[in-house]
Amino acid sequence: MVDPTLTVFKNMLLLSDLEEVNRHTDNGHMPERLRMYWDSYRLGQGLSQATRERRRQEFQKYQELTGVLFRAGVPLLAGTDAPEPYCPPGFALHQELELLVEAGLTPVAALQAATINNARSLKQDKHLGSIEAGKLADLIILDADPTADIRNTRKVVHVVRGGIVCDPQTLLKAVPAR
Repeated sequence: MVDPTLTVFKNMLLLSDLEEVNRHTDNGHMPERLRMYWDSYRLGQGLSQATRERRRQEFQKYQELTGVLFRAGVPLLAGTDAPEPYCPPGFALHQELELLVEAGLTPVAALQAATINNARSLKQDKHLGSIEAGKLADLIILDADPTADIRNTRKVVHVVRGGIVCDPQTLLKAVPAR
């Protein structure tokens, strides 16, 4: 099994100096103190345009390799190493799923990378990773189909954690000092 952590490679290691990364709307959900730390960590400040372009091409190659692995039947995982700089916990997983689909995975395969494949890698698939009787199940309830468009994983209506149904906006308000 391979965990490409595309979000880490894009957001932290290669392209953190780009506005699309360091000012991504997902980052706004994080506490200001964490964002300030991320900004001080930013790699690549002051890079030449040529270096930025090489890094963008490097990331594109990495994404292409992820697609090659998928087409070859290698089981892929979805991971984010959150809270690495510009990898906001929870939100970075949405980004990772989107990047996996851009790499050539189907939306279903990307969802499996985040669920059953991760459970299998931890040898916990008898308890986690799919919705079945007798398994533990923390869920997000969406108002759109993520198999039609992986970005629909962002359309969260409810979060179910430990059997308790939560409103996602209430959870976001609990994040300190946004």
